[in-house]
Amino acid sequence: MLTYIASHMGYIVVTLVLVLIVAAVIVQMVKEKKTGKGGCGCGCKGCANAPYCHPGAPRQ
Repeated sequence: MLTYIASHMGYIVVTLVLVLIVAAVIVQMVKEKKTGKGGCGCGCKGCANAPYCHPGAPRQ
């Protein structure tokens, strides 16, 4: 087992870094969704999907 880990250390480190980056992006998206900022980052004015993101908000 230790031989496998030692011979594939580069792959393991790169995979762990990528998993951490993806997890950080997902956490950031969840935080933005909870605060009501939405997911696309372009605002809701004129967006056809605004009623789905913010169902309680008055329609324009």
